[in-house]
Amino acid sequence: MALVCGHDAPVHGVPLCEHIRNATADPIDHYLHYTGRGTERQRLCGACRGEAPTAVTAAVCEDCFDATEGSSLGVVGCPQTSDAGRPVGGIVRNTPLPDEAGTVVDMAPVADGFVLLADDGRVLRWNTETGTCTEAARTTVTVPDDAETWCDRQQALRLHASRDGGFAAVVIDYGRTGEVLDLTTGAVTLRLENDGYHSATVPFSLAFTEHAGRTVLLHRSQWCVIEATDPATGVRLARIPADDPASAWSGHFHGALHPSPAGTRIASDAWVWHPVGRTVAWNLDQWLTDGDDAWNRDIGWSALPACAYHWDRPVVWLDEDRLVLGGLGDDDDELVAGARVFDLTRREPAGTAEAIEPVEIATFGGPQGRFFTADGLLFSSSEDGLEIWDPATGARLGTLPGFRPTHHDTLRGELVELSAIGLRRWRTPTGPQAVAPS
Repeated sequence: MALVCGHDAPVHGVPLCEHIRNATADPIDHYLHYTGRGTERQRLCGACRGEAPTAVTAAVCEDCFDATEGSSLGVVGCPQTSDAGRPVGGIVRNTPLPDEAGTVVDMAPVADGFVLLADDGRVLRWNTETGTCTEAARTTVTVPDDAETWCDRQQALRLHASRDGGFAAVVIDYGRTGEVLDLTTGAVTLRLENDGYHSATVPFSLAFTEHAGRTVLLHRSQWCVIEATDPATGVRLARIPADDPASAWSGHFHGALHPSPAGTRIASDAWVWHPVGRTVAWNLDQWLTDGDDAWNRDIGWSALPACAYHWDRPVVWLDEDRLVLGGLGDDDDELVAGARVFDLTRREPAGTAEAIEPVEIATFGGPQGRFFTADGLLFSSSEDGLEIWDPATGARLGTLPGFRPTHHDTLRGELVELSAIGLRRWRTPTGPQAVAPS
């Protein structure tokens, strides 16, 4: 049956109001209207915006949709949020920072407690069970006095640590340098440099992981290259090949790195020209096992949907195969709070360029701020506090107002908020039925 545009063709894009559909001159700029029914949306002109709840829209074919492509004027309405409304159990515990730490810039959970980065460059080992806090190393990495802010992205020190507490890395987010420290000897084992090419656009690309029984450092050495390195010796173990225009993995400015919980995959919150944010993922275990040769075969490369002028967004793994991306929309002018869940084991259709795109298995509005996951649940930390979501149904299971975690201690199963006076810690529940007082 023919569409309203008169063509017997598949529906493409979102429904359009009659003024946009019938424009005979230049395309009409539009508002993206969320109807409040799930994530349903439509495009309205300025005249129809005032009548958004009752505006009549219709779908058209791909050619007609593309012909109406005007500029975005913003968003009207918001996606529906499903609220299950159960109480949240557990207590937010306060743990004061040790007096000897002074002002703490950042922290990282490790097997025996936390590693702390003090504002004077000291790197401290803090055992929260025994209360001991000792200096393990001292960093020389500092934010340059003449550091410039780019699009509200301000250079700042960031601390990473290996799970066993053997190594730490101090880097400059939205900067170009850092170093790796052996926390047993205090020695600097590796100086880090990411070539500075558009490095102000992304956090310093770095993560620790484990492979074949040893700690591995993953870091950006060039704008388009991630290397795997032995943090003890600085010996390179594997690297993404240099930029190759003929390859799917080429041309990406790598951003924050997110290894999956068991380290079988990794995601990079990257961007590509013009620019558009495009989170990408590949098989980390295969890469570290086969080395550079892994890139000559299918390495499980997946590129999530692009978003114009927007990256550095919430990215988190639900498990080894499912990745959650924050924000609904494909343009920063039309981005709204929400979550999109992708299954990286399903890349369709096979045999075409689109095969690198994973299947989106869930989409729902509401989550914003930092994302964390545990035991099949999604947690979002925003200005209002913590919200807990069931990613299978999109329902909000509960809230903890005023608790704004900044870190996830996966070793102890806690979300942690670093404040000026200490840590606020809350143990994560073990499933959708556990978000209630015990």
